[in-house]
Amino acid sequence: MASLRPIKISFDALAGVDGSARFSFGETCTALASVSGPISARPASEHPARAAVEVHVRPLSSVPGTTEKFLGAAFKGIIERSCVLGQHPRTLIQVVVQALSPPSNALVAAEINACSLALVNGGSIPMQGVMCAVAVGMRRDGDRMDFILDPLNESKLDGAGCIAFLFGISGSSFHDELPPSKVLWTSFRAHNGSSVSLNMQELKQATELARKGAVAVWLNMKESLGAAMPAGDGDVKMET
Repeated sequence: MASLRPIKISFDALAGVDGSARFSFGETCTALASVSGPISARPASEHPARAAVEVHVRPLSSVPGTTEKFLGAAFKGIIERSCVLGQHPRTLIQVVVQALSPPSNALVAAEINACSLALVNGGSIPMQGVMCAVAVGMRRDGDRMDFILDPLNESKLDGAGCIAFLFGISGSSFHDELPPSKVLWTSFRAHNGSSVSLNMQELKQATELARKGAVAVWLNMKESLGAAMPAGDGDVKMET
């Protein structure tokens, strides 16, 4: 197991949005996210019972492609599970994610973390918890699969992935050393582009390693926001 690269968090106060944040793992993995909303939704996209979520992911260079569309759909699902959307029916929450580094699983984790911080920074959307994500690398050694937290060079591994957690921030748990958390999303792929098959024991091992890294991310977020991190919709408690 390796430790996380140094985490850097900043709030850029971008013009024309309600919240924004920049998140970095080390010097070579950075993402920027902004949040606007709740704003008026187009009739075709509005939902009668809750706010609609729209996520645009932009690469470091060129125009968004298949990968960015996949990530946009994945981030949309993560945000929908993390926010309390029923308080703002027929409105839109628009999230824009800008990659500031070359593609990697660590960048995907940084993008999720930047989204989470931008939502908290905006303060206009109740949340059930804080999203925290880390990358996990895989190296096959015979019949054994070894996992590496936040790998620096993913090309030297057999595969890598990203695991995102939702950390509860209810009034009682926010001050705990280890807040309750649950897995929101996982994605693992081999470097040849194929999917990776993990047995239950290997998936558990990868998840527990990622959880330790995600706790470190959560603590850094907590420190960056101070004690004023909002607790969401009436201190919503999560199932663990």
